Parts: sequence; structure tokens; C-alpha cells
Amino acid sequence: MRKIRICVLLLAVLAAALCGCVKHKHIVLESRWVGDFCFSIYEDGTAEITSYRGTDEVLKLPNLLGSYPIIGFGTKAFANCPSLKEVLIPPTVTSLPAKLFNSCENLERIYIPSSVRSVGVNVIFDCPAFTTVLYSGSRAEWDAMDVGSSPWTDNYVLINAEIVYDYVLDKD
Repeated sequence: MRKIRICVLLLAVLAAALCGCVKHKHIVLESRWVGDFCFSIYEDGTAEITSYRGTDEVLKLPNLLGSYPIIGFGTKAFANCPSLKEVLIPPTVTSLPAKLFNSCENLERIYIPSSVRSVGVNVIFDCPAFTTVLYSGSRAEWDAMDVGSSPWTDNYVLINAEIVYDYVLDKD
């Protein structure tokens, strides 16, 4: 009986790991729409933008949605947004997930704060107009971030873009 319990426990841990359940640090309490954003609220009082349905050309993402600080984004949160040309990511965000900007045909540039420490695979994917990253940190900080190092990696669009270092946003 003990061997069966151990096997069941091991299978449960393996299944959770394979479905990605173990990697999540936060528990989603609820998801809701505020304006053009759908976001998930976590048990620690933070939030993640999971979808966008707006038509802005220049999108300055908020630090807060309601009273919830935005700490990240869901995969493909800004997928298929043909109106987007420029996106400004808030300094409350520390990572960018895979395919965050997927099939945004007119996206030309993004602002990335130096708070971002990691970037998912193909963060900018199928965005033929993309050319520029406005980065608030130094070249050394950019080089320390894991974005891939070869022009042929899965982040080739990001790696081959023009990087403007030490970029300061206007105080609008």
C-alpha cells in the first residue's frame, strides 16, 4: 500500500510538472476586464495583463489596473493587434513571456524598462515592421539579460533590432 501511495504521489508531481502547474508562483483569484485590458488578480494583490482588445497606435501600459500593480503579462497578451505601432512597458514588470507580441503587423518599437530581467522565446514574433527597442538600462544591463546571443536564436527579431540604450521616457 505504501508503494502505491508513493507511486501515485510521484505521478501527481510529474503530471503537475509536465502541465506547467509547478512553475507558477502565484494563485489566480479572478480574472476581469478593465477598459481594454483583461487581467488576472493574484492572491498577493498583484496582477498580470492577459489580453488587450484596444486600438491604440501608441500604448503606454499602466503600472496599476484598479489597485493592482501589474507585474507581468500572459503569453500572447498582445497577439493580433494590428493597430499597435509602439508599446511602453511599465517599470513594475520584470519579465516578458513568449510571443507577447505575436502577429502585430504594424508594431515598430517597444520600450523595455531596465526592471525586465528575462525575455521569453519569440517575444516579438511575426511582426514584420519591428525595428527598434528603447531600453532604459545600459548596454551592460542589456547584455546581462537573457535574450539569446545569436542572430539565429528564437529571439532573432529582438536581437537584430536597433537597441537605444539609456532611453528616458517623457513624463507625460
